[in-house]
Amino acid sequence: MGFEQVELLYLTIPVVMLWFFIHSKNKSIEALFSAEVLEKISLNNHKISTKVRLRLLLLSMIFILIALSKPILVSGEIKVNKRLSDLVVAIDMSKSMLANDIYPNRFEFAKNKLLNSFDGIKNTRIAILGFANQAFLISPLTDDLNSLKFLIKNLYLDSISLTGTNILNILQSSNDLFGGALNKQLLLLTDGGDNDNFDKEIDYANEHNIQIFIFDIASERGSSIQTEEGALEDAYGNLVIVKENPNIVNLANQTQGRYLKYSLNNDDLSKFINAFKKLSSSKNTSIIQKQQLFYYPLMFALVLLFFAFFSLPKKS
Repeated sequence: MGFEQVELLYLTIPVVMLWFFIHSKNKSIEALFSAEVLEKISLNNHKISTKVRLRLLLLSMIFILIALSKPILVSGEIKVNKRLSDLVVAIDMSKSMLANDIYPNRFEFAKNKLLNSFDGIKNTRIAILGFANQAFLISPLTDDLNSLKFLIKNLYLDSISLTGTNILNILQSSNDLFGGALNKQLLLLTDGGDNDNFDKEIDYANEHNIQIFIFDIASERGSSIQTEEGALEDAYGNLVIVKENPNIVNLANQTQGRYLKYSLNNDDLSKFINAFKKLSSSKNTSIIQKQQLFYYPLMFALVLLFFAFFSLPKKS
């Protein structure tokens, strides 16, 4: 047998000391207890003496403290296989995500896909990051999907003027979020940026055991980037056309991750997430079976309180 809150047992020491003080010293009872308590325990028509009532009261206090200490009986230990499940989701928020080759544009499409996927994700904590040429935190790891939905719905690119796609930066930020996690799974919702190779990113991910999963949101034909000032042009006045980056698939394949091209199916992203979540490592953990015993001292304390305050009157 043990106690879950053993520190409360120390409070029984002054109660025990008071018990022996009453037993060994002939002190005035009025100096020890309030008038309300004495009025209850000092009625002349009861057959239990005042001194005995005080001892019953103190004894009941001891058993109440024992009950509050939560006595338990350990009946065994069960080993279960627990799957660890943390996921960092990074949304590309660079200007290229304003391209409208996917309706209404790549960024809004990514938001809607992510929102629709949440209902199919179970037993997973999710963190949300935004990134372009730098990364920023939108939400730390949480299982409160309603809060995540609210944050994602209120993400807009109108006030963001970031250009470029720095995936190495998002890997570093994700690694900080994961800490010492056994599984480090990063989902990128991106159009792939314009890198020709991702050697640095692949090396960093493998060095820090990060699996990268790509949900590619771009078309082969591409499109212009629509801003409030109109279609984006380069320094020479040429229309900027952004297409899919076929090299992005290497980032997933060479980090033990997965790659998925966007589709118009509502559940493609949720199925993708649940599929790669099954790749998470698992570990054995022990669950201790405990039987709570607090109600025994509590019931005994209530009985003592009853006799202390409501004992039967003397027979006439």
